[in-house]
Amino acid sequence: MVDTGVAWTIAHSGRTIAGTSHFAEMLAAAGRDYDLLLVGYVSRFARDLRTAVNARHDLHAAGAAMLFCDEGVLSSDEDAWEHWAREAVEAEAYSRRLGRRISEGYRAKRRRHGDPGGHPPFGFRRGDAKLIEPDPTTVPMVRRIVDLSAAGVADRAIAAETGIGLYTVRGVLTSPLVVGRLRDGSAANWAPLVELATWERAMATRTMRATNTGRPAAPTRAYALSMLHCASCGRRLIGDSRYYRHREVCPGFTAARPPRPHGQRGRIDGKGYRRELYEDAVGRVLQEVSLRAETLTRVVGTVTAPPSGPDRLALARIERERDAAMSRYRNDRDTAALDRVMRTLDNDEAEAKRERDQDGIPAAVAVRYLRDLAGTWRAAEGGRGRRMLAEALFERIEARGFTELTMRLTDSAIAHGFAAAIPERLELFVAYGRGERI
Repeated sequence: MVDTGVAWTIAHSGRTIAGTSHFAEMLAAAGRDYDLLLVGYVSRFARDLRTAVNARHDLHAAGAAMLFCDEGVLSSDEDAWEHWAREAVEAEAYSRRLGRRISEGYRAKRRRHGDPGGHPPFGFRRGDAKLIEPDPTTVPMVRRIVDLSAAGVADRAIAAETGIGLYTVRGVLTSPLVVGRLRDGSAANWAPLVELATWERAMATRTMRATNTGRPAAPTRAYALSMLHCASCGRRLIGDSRYYRHREVCPGFTAARPPRPHGQRGRIDGKGYRRELYEDAVGRVLQEVSLRAETLTRVVGTVTAPPSGPDRLALARIERERDAAMSRYRNDRDTAALDRVMRTLDNDEAEAKRERDQDGIPAAVAVRYLRDLAGTWRAAEGGRGRRMLAEALFERIEARGFTELTMRLTDSAIAHGFAAAIPERLELFVAYGRGERI
């Protein structure tokens, strides 16, 4: 045997290890980067029987095998299959027994000591007796967070004022631990950090704000433009309370707010715009495409012979894997592993960027497809169908306030002649409501 230098060390539960990127990488490399995978012992590989059986099958299909060193079991040895199967079953059985013992220990700890177990949240620490207790250095900040919320200050504004992360602030405001209660409602082993009346006032304020100042919430509707981003900073615009909002608003987005129409009341703060505006703008674009669909009969070549291009799906997958590799590196600081992954992804990226021909779409099919777009968009209002159509047409939409939208088409939309049926730039007028025209 020759050592390839390839290795994986995964700090993860054996019951759910199949969902990790390391495990997927290991399976993908079988038969390509190695022929034989050495594992310390069977339960070190996985503590889930289905994972172990499926992985054995996948490795053998790729032309590789596993050697479990402590047991001396080679997975491709049919005479050793029963030994391996017993070990795999015992590995999961051990994990299940261990899980039950740990759960029983946590329950006993809660019952005897009023301790919630787990990692201490913000405002708490684990004391000398290994029990969670209030942390004197952060308790004053917990009280300030609750006081601000009770006074009507929004979570995001509290985070900005205190310098504490937004999700930490929300964790404090949703945790019963701060009033001396565990999550199951039983008493904790410490006194409340804040007065119950203040806590209840903060909860009522947040509830009122979450349901549109106390009025019944509007019927839930799917937000169609999941690909809508800010053109200035690249952050995604979030659908919320019938608006597409810029949560962490940047100066470039607010600077693009339109002038206030004559006689309009209220305010235009430039942080978000009604969903009708953005979605109607997309509808107007599709209407233009539908009206111009017949012009494709004069540009048949564009439709039937789309230009060759890179594999965008593969490039997106490579980008995700690069992010995952950097995340692993921040945890384990394994420079050699990072270099191996990045070299592999560099080769995959070069292959994905290679120009390749694509199958064409008959002109008659493209015209029929484009002609129906506007009607399909109108018919799907308020449902998931509109979102599915938008995701099929647009890879990304970038908004500069509501003065300019840049729409990047998907490969499928281009192949069906979308780009050929419309000018590169359109100037449209979209309006809604009395006194709210933009």
